[in-house]
Amino acid sequence: MEDLPMGRRNPAASLTDDLIVEILRRFPVRSVCRFKRVCRSWRSLIADHEHRKKLPQTLSGFFYESLNGERCPCLAHHFTNVSGKGVPLIFPSFSFLPQCDTVVPLDCCNGLLLCRCFQPGPNNGDDEVGVFHYVVCNPATKEWVMLPDANWANGETRIACLCFDQAISSHFDVLEYVEAEYEDVTGVEIYSSETGLWTLHESGWGDDVVVRHWANPRSVFLNGFLHSATCAAEIVVVDMEGKKWRTIAMPEPEGDTGIIHQTQGRLCAFNVDPDDIFRLSIWILEDYDTDNWILKHTVSSLRLFGGKKSQFGFDYQIIVVHPECNLIFFVYGWDKTLMAYEMDRKEVRVIRNLGHDSSDPYLPYVSLFYESFADGR
Repeated sequence: MEDLPMGRRNPAASLTDDLIVEILRRFPVRSVCRFKRVCRSWRSLIADHEHRKKLPQTLSGFFYESLNGERCPCLAHHFTNVSGKGVPLIFPSFSFLPQCDTVVPLDCCNGLLLCRCFQPGPNNGDDEVGVFHYVVCNPATKEWVMLPDANWANGETRIACLCFDQAISSHFDVLEYVEAEYEDVTGVEIYSSETGLWTLHESGWGDDVVVRHWANPRSVFLNGFLHSATCAAEIVVVDMEGKKWRTIAMPEPEGDTGIIHQTQGRLCAFNVDPDDIFRLSIWILEDYDTDNWILKHTVSSLRLFGGKKSQFGFDYQIIVVHPECNLIFFVYGWDKTLMAYEMDRKEVRVIRNLGHDSSDPYLPYVSLFYESFADGR
């Protein structure tokens, strides 16, 4: 067969893999997802572990729920893009999950989502939790893994956190806090997708540790460790093998409503100024080894909400800090308005109303180009 004339050759055929990845990384997430369908070679390039680090993997939007007794079912799942505009990147029907009567999202970590998948059938009682299994899924690719059950007592529920960082490993972990009768943490039970097993570890933090589970407290998985705020103005830290345990004192422990997030590879903390309940302080853990916090920013609710005195944890809640810049997202007021505050410019912008019937958790989602779980299904 004769070679095609020079003018009819496909110019893309002469591009190297590195050059194609460099071009792809300049497109938005939605476009890159579609490019996986162009051909097998592009699909392989996007799925490659090293190439994924170069592709756009930034904050894409938020999962949340709404409850409305006038519709059936009364519970609905939603996703909004980080801009609040356009067709949602993810359609959160979770119809790809098998044998699930009700899906309850619990946590989101670097593109993977942890859910409770409740099984069809009646509950054991009004005060007891129905039968469920944990499922970890990638909402972008609709791939999922159902976890084996941990060692729960009948009707027991635990705080569960998802731990995943593809820069460290292609495997994920799920950590449950094991609590005594009065919510004191006695240990952790950790599921590893690498082994497919749950492992119980006795607490190395000592007594009287109570992990916060109200006011939208997010645990943070950073540098291979899970960080969670406690009721004693401390952060408890543990690795995924249950071998390394430590505590970090919160900045200004006399402050109120301390929560933690991460941004630009560092742990950050929010608390209310003890001398002004309408002023929010934002701290950055400058030195992880010496627990040295620096005050990053302070802002009054008068600036955030047009002169209104609004209290953190009651009138508004922090959802997340942008992983790549000094941008804070929060939900405010009766209509649950999604807003953003840019610390550098001290500017506030309204993104969209989520609706008065929306409810937490508001889970930040980072798109993940990940074609299959390391342990399969």
